[in-house]
This record gives sequence, structure tokens and C-alpha cells, in this order.
Amino acid sequence: MSFGLEFKNVNDVVTLDSEFSRLVVLQSGRYSGGATFSPAITTQEPPLVFVRPDGTTTLQYTTINGGPGNWTGFSFLSSGAGSYFCAAFKSREVATYGLRLWNGSGGLLFDSGTPCAQFTRTIRAWTYLGSSNTGQGTTRSNWTAYSPLDTGDFVMINNIGMDVGGNSTRAAKLYVVWNYGNNRLEPYIIGVNNSVSFYIPIVFAKPIS
Repeated sequence: MSFGLEFKNVNDVVTLDSEFSRLVVLQSGRYSGGATFSPAITTQEPPLVFVRPDGTTTLQYTTINGGPGNWTGFSFLSSGAGSYFCAAFKSREVATYGLRLWNGSGGLLFDSGTPCAQFTRTIRAWTYLGSSNTGQGTTRSNWTAYSPLDTGDFVMINNIGMDVGGNSTRAAKLYVVWNYGNNRLEPYIIGVNNSVSFYIPIVFAKPIS
């Protein structure tokens, strides 16, 4: 930065800068099959939604409800419940006193009453576990990776709702098993012409105080 405000921590890492926004937790709470944002999230792009299930479950058919400037919640087909937070690179006015920071164009970057989140890891490389027939004319293909679930991390669900391309023009449906028993994530796809390669990144984060 050439002017403004900048904070660094004891490791000389920039933690707050008046030119760049941080990943800010806009809402958090409990979910069961999804949750409603109250108030609605007013970002143009969908907020990033992170969940941490209470027990082993399969995350599937994720939808961020609403539209630009009025995101009203999220939903997915999943048994059980858990904790969630939604975040964006945009703060909102919450604190009645403290510190508030804007960028040069008037966008609110930081409010001391709003907690931030931190990306903790991303999985890009997956190990293929094999495929099996579903009995309904489709194939289930399975992957996993080192992804311990006992770290307190939350997983981002925005991209879990997308379809995955097959070996031809046909698409396959993506599912992700949060498996406490094996202490790992186990994504799989169901389709008619599946690839043995899997490239969808899975992103983890956690709120920080």
C-alpha cells in the first residue's frame, strides 16, 4: 500500500490493510437442511457458505438461495444438522464503537464488531478409490484425500452443488461424504460415463477472533 492504514502481526504478516478487504463472517448459526439469512446478504456475488456437520453425512444438491443483492439463505439435501457461517470479502456496519476502515472508493473493509474468517487449507489432489454400478444404469466413482475432520475446520459448500463433466458431453452429479469414522472427506459422482480423474477443489476455513 502507498498510503492508509496497515497492521502486521508478530510474524510480520499483514492482517489488516486499507486497500484490501478480509474474509468477513456476515452470519453464523445452526443449520438443518439449510438455513435462512437474517437479514439477507446484500453482496452482488453469492456469499461463501461453510458448514461443519455434527455427524457423518452426505452433502448434496447445494443451493445458495436468492439473487444478487438479496441472498436469503442456503439449502441442501443432507441428513442431520450442524454449524455454519457465511462470509464475503465485504464488511458491514455492526459495532457501536471501535474501529471502522474504508478503502479509497468508500467501500467498507473492516468493522471491529464483525468477526473475520481464515482459509485453512484446500484439497486439489484426490486418490481414486474405484467405481461400482448403481443398478440403475449409472456408475458411482469414488475419491478421497488426506482431510482430517477433527481440526475444527468448516468446509465450503458453494461448489458441491455443481455437476461434474464426464468422459463425453454427459454430466455427473457430485456428492461429498463428511465421514467422521474415517476422519476424511469422500467425494463421489454418479453418472453414465465417468472419468477416473477428479479436479474439484474442496476449501476449508474457520472463524477467527
